[in-house]
Amino acid sequence: MKTRNLIACVMLMMVSLCTFNVFAGNEETFNSEYKISPDLNFNPNSGFQKKWDIAYGESKTPVHVYMKETKKGQEYLVQSKYFEVKYINGAQGFGVRLITGSESIISENLNTAVLNQEQLTNQKCITPNAIENGQVLEMIASYLPDLINVKYSSILN
Repeated sequence: MKTRNLIACVMLMMVSLCTFNVFAGNEETFNSEYKISPDLNFNPNSGFQKKWDIAYGESKTPVHVYMKETKKGQEYLVQSKYFEVKYINGAQGFGVRLITGSESIISENLNTAVLNQEQLTNQKCITPNAIENGQVLEMIASYLPDLINVKYSSILN
């Protein structure tokens, strides 16, 4: 009897993990606070391989997330009309970085005004190790609102 229960639990966990990975890759993910949708019309290019949109609440202006593979792991460029950051997932862990130089399309003054500098520092290393690809978008969607200064929090909704 114990063996059957153990096998049933293991099978349930495997089905749950497979379902979670499908949601992260090809389907929309719903949360009471946000919705993650893959951009099925996105054409991969030399810079980025995938794109998703994260909509918070009933927002009509989602945040765009672009993913590219690098030698050190994956970079997730997160952009809206008002700010941009990138989350890095690799051997050094998972965390946020500012976008600088030629990669940046948002003015530095606007980006600095919208982003909370203390949270940028706090989120520089969210986890000390890389996280599974199926969890990255959920982590970004969960941590991103904390990066926005309180007086600009309405830009996500």
